[in-house]
Amino acid sequence: MRRKWTSTVRPARTLATRRAVILPHAGAGPNALSGMWECLPADFEIVGVTLPGRERRFGESAKAVLGDPDTIVAEIVDELAAAAPRPTVVFGHSLGAAMAVAVVAAAPTLFDAMVLSSYPGEGTAAERAGRWDRAKLMRVIEVAGGTPAEVVRNPGWRDFLLELLRCDLTLGARMASIPFPTSLDLPVTVLDGAHDRLRYPTHRATWVTRLGAGVRTESLPGGHFYLLDEGARQAVAAEIAAVVEIGAAAA
Repeated sequence: MRRKWTSTVRPARTLATRRAVILPHAGAGPNALSGMWECLPADFEIVGVTLPGRERRFGESAKAVLGDPDTIVAEIVDELAAAAPRPTVVFGHSLGAAMAVAVVAAAPTLFDAMVLSSYPGEGTAAERAGRWDRAKLMRVIEVAGGTPAEVVRNPGWRDFLLELLRCDLTLGARMASIPFPTSLDLPVTVLDGAHDRLRYPTHRATWVTRLGAGVRTESLPGGHFYLLDEGARQAVAAEIAAVVEIGAAAA
């Protein structure tokens, strides 16, 4: 039986007045980004999107994401639509950024703002991995950084991670191909690491072109997983909190 895509990974610590929806990178669940989202203010309810094969869905096959991406988006949207209404920001990192755009485009009135982080985009190292053979997937892991060395050295865990990545990156490429409006009527912030080796320098400009001239961009010190660096966690959380306030005020 398929478990829900979404779950509350941190209830608000005071009266819930805002919501952040977290879509993580390939091969991971939302708790992999907890170092960042724990920095969000206490009034944020934090909802994570979990793909099969990890965290609370560990017992499900990762290949379940290889179905119709439109159906996956629709099911995520339906779950979020059932939640109590409150100002909501969608945050997606890497693969999660492609998913975030698809989810927001499918139901823009559900959301007040969107933050996209480190999405490699078309033509970058992750995208060039083509059909995701083993050598190319290992190269993506090496270039991205952030994977513990003991996981890479252990044959069982390495094979498990490679299968997750193969499925997730295929999903990401399909998500990125879903058409969306040339301009979304909500504030969008695009973040990345200044030394991210998985994307080209033109990455942010591409998102500005696709999403509209009103997109705010910011580059922070670090690589593909810059947002997990101690110095960047608060900065990213502050960007998320600020943009949802702007969106809610304009609604």
